[in-house]
Amino acid sequence: MNNNLNKKRLAQVVGLALTTSLFSGIAAAEVSGEISVTNDYRFRGISQTAGDPAVQGGVDWSFESGFSVGAWASNVDFDEPGYNGPDIEYDFYVAYGGDINDNVSYDVTLNRYNYSGESDLGYFEVTAGVEFSGFRVAYWYTNDYGGSDLDYHYGEINYSYEFVENWNLDLHYGYNVGDALDDGEGFDSYSDYSVGVSTEFMGFGLSLAWLGTDLSGDQKVSDGVWKNDDTVLATVSYAF
Repeated sequence: MNNNLNKKRLAQVVGLALTTSLFSGIAAAEVSGEISVTNDYRFRGISQTAGDPAVQGGVDWSFESGFSVGAWASNVDFDEPGYNGPDIEYDFYVAYGGDINDNVSYDVTLNRYNYSGESDLGYFEVTAGVEFSGFRVAYWYTNDYGGSDLDYHYGEINYSYEFVENWNLDLHYGYNVGDALDDGEGFDSYSDYSVGVSTEFMGFGLSLAWLGTDLSGDQKVSDGVWKNDDTVLATVSYAF
C-alpha cells in the first residue's frame, strides 16, 4: 500500500481515537450549574449594572482528573453620554485544582471575559487560590485589563464560618492595584470589603451582605455607571 495512504489512515485513526476520548471524557464529567438574581452586580466593589439588578447564570463541567471548564453570563450596563455600551458579559474559564492534604486545597484558573458587541473590551485573567479552615486566599492578574493593555492585580482573602446550623457568616477583603486604575492623579489602588450572612432554604441559596470600598473624593460614585458607594447586596440563587 502507498506509504502516504498509510500515514493518512494512521492520522484518521489517531484523530478518531482522540475525538472519542474527548467526548467520552465530557460525557463522564460532572455537570453543575447555577442561576441567580441580585439587586446589583458588583465586581470588586464597583457596579457593573449602574446600580440596577442583574440576572446571572453559569454551568460547569468537572472531571475526575481535577480539570474543569465552565461558562458564566450576566447583564451589564456601561452606558454613558455618547456611548452605548454592551448589555451582556459572558465569561469562559478552564481550571485545575486538587487537595494538598485533608485540610488544604488549591486551584489555578484561566478566565476569559467577553462583552457583547465590544470585542475590544475582552481580556484574559489568571488566578491562583488556596483554601484552608474556612479561609480562601487568591491572587488574580491580567496584563490587559478591559482591553487597555495595562496590568491589574487583585488579591483577596475570604472567610466563611457556620455560626448556627445552615447559617454562615461571610467575610471578604480585596485589594486592587495596577496601571489600569491610574487616572493620572496618583490613583492606582483601592480596597473592597464585605460582611454578610448566607443560608439555604428549600433548595435556594440566600445571601445578604453589606459591601463597601475605601474609594473617596473624585473616585467615589454614588449613582449610575461605575457606582461604588456602600450598599446592601441581596442575592437569591438556585444550583442544579
